[in-house]
Amino acid sequence: MFREYTKALFKRVDARQLMQFKPPTLPQRIYTKTLNVDNVHYASFCQEVDWPANEHAHPLYLQMLSLPLQMQCLLDKQSPFPLLGLIHAANKVFVLEHCDLSEPFECRVRFHDVRPHSRGWEVDVMLEALQSGNLVYRAISSYLVKVKAVHVAPLGPKTDLSDECSLEDRALIADINASANTGRRYAKLSGDYNPIHLSAISAKAFGFKQPIAHGMWTLSCAVSAFVSHQENSQSITVKEVNCRFKKPVFLPNNIHIQQHCKTDTSALLDVTDSDDSLVHLSASVAFNQCGI
Repeated sequence: MFREYTKALFKRVDARQLMQFKPPTLPQRIYTKTLNVDNVHYASFCQEVDWPANEHAHPLYLQMLSLPLQMQCLLDKQSPFPLLGLIHAANKVFVLEHCDLSEPFECRVRFHDVRPHSRGWEVDVMLEALQSGNLVYRAISSYLVKVKAVHVAPLGPKTDLSDECSLEDRALIADINASANTGRRYAKLSGDYNPIHLSAISAKAFGFKQPIAHGMWTLSCAVSAFVSHQENSQSITVKEVNCRFKKPVFLPNNIHIQQHCKTDTSALLDVTDSDDSLVHLSASVAFNQCGI
């Protein structure tokens, strides 16, 4: 996706829409593409994020595969938002039916929603994937566009997923070493060659002291660790993932995957630093043991 990032450098931003009180107008175009899964690529992804042997696909793989389509959407000429500088704030994934990796996916990507945020605007890009005409997968990525304008919403009540239950029940389920080349490895798999992930030199050019791990890499590893930690992990179906990204994972680093508030059908996860004092992301996972 070097071509997309090159376009992003020259993309014109409609500052007037970003500064006005009402939400910016979202482009209506739907970007479509038929995606076929390469088994070697999928195996490499599973190895990278430590996905256990499972009869179901990793719930974040299809979203990663559709990233070039999402970037085309963000680069739409009618979009008022910049691509470079967007902050990946949240992610929701819904596995609606079994995703058969041996069959093609008809993917559709479009802008979904935009709302005021205390630091600017938060905009959603939605992916929907169909097989044989049936909707099998939906994913919504939320991005923060930082701007100083009169519209910005005041800070509301904290909506941390971890607030739903006591952190005293949190249990360590994985200790992961994020090496210095993690960003480059995941970029090769995902095609996301954002400079902030690749090296200290390129990250510093965009205001980061060190390269940072892709948020989707961190979340994918957390979901993998959760499934691996369960009994009969081979038959677990992850039906929904809801994540808020909080603090970047600087590379190299050691991170902990914590599980708490687990029931027979759901659990909360936190990704923390090695001394558990900093939370990088919080996520909820809904699942079942018997397939969809």
